[in-house]
Amino acid sequence: MTLQIFILGTLSEAESHPYDIKKQVLKSLGNTIPINDGTLYYQFDVLQKKGLIQKLEVVQSDNRPEKTTYGITDKGLKALETEIYAAYQNVTNITALYATLFYLDKIDRSKLAYLIEEAIDKRQDRLKMIEGTDLDTLPISQEKHKPLELLADHAYHMIQSDVAWLQKLLVYVRSE
Repeated sequence: MTLQIFILGTLSEAESHPYDIKKQVLKSLGNTIPINDGTLYYQFDVLQKKGLIQKLEVVQSDNRPEKTTYGITDKGLKALETEIYAAYQNVTNITALYATLFYLDKIDRSKLAYLIEEAIDKRQDRLKMIEGTDLDTLPISQEKHKPLELLADHAYHMIQSDVAWLQKLLVYVRSE
């Protein structure tokens, strides 16, 4: 859904061609979203079939492929807002939020702040669970103890990193 959010968000600001949006995605998000032409055009087809975007103009030039300009529909604007909120309600990977950062002006910041607070709380609960786990009491063999300890340590630090980033995002959302 990250690519769809980026497409809808970009079209909410101006009509555009898929290739121009691809350049913007790669420029804005780098390699955090793997994108190829097939994926991009498939997402445009999906969004068009859902009535979220529409073709505005098709230009055919000699010896060049068609160049189609798209725009967002009213239904697409509502979907963009819904999908941004959903990204924060169901966040499992912070990188899935990257595309939303460019379109926070399209949503209610106080509602978003609440959703970010919930995401932080869930991660802090996970940290407490990891902290409260005594690996010695788990039914695992001694040779599996160290790998499990390493896994738990990595998970703990990744969650800590997520919490720190979400807290920075929360400050930014509240300050705007």
